[in-house]
Amino acid sequence: MQCNCRQDLEARLAERMKKDLPEGFHDYNASLQGYALILSDPVEERVAVTYEGDVQVPKKGGNGTKRQKIKANITANYCPFCGKSAEVDKEQ
Repeated sequence: MQCNCRQDLEARLAERMKKDLPEGFHDYNASLQGYALILSDPVEERVAVTYEGDVQVPKKGGNGTKRQKIKANITANYCPFCGKSAEVDKEQ
């Protein structure tokens, strides 16, 4: 990502969440999930959403069905928070 939305949101969320915690808390550690590193040149970080479920498919023998898992990862081309392109400028 070419923006600071992840860091900004994590800081704002931490500030908000800490208000609801009891006095004396410590070792607060939380972060946004759903980001992936794209191993390209240069390395990129993008928002990634996992789509998963299951489906009934016919058995090879033809007698009945079996459950098959499905899973796909979708990466964003733009930041969902500010709209900036996720692709790193190669000229930098």
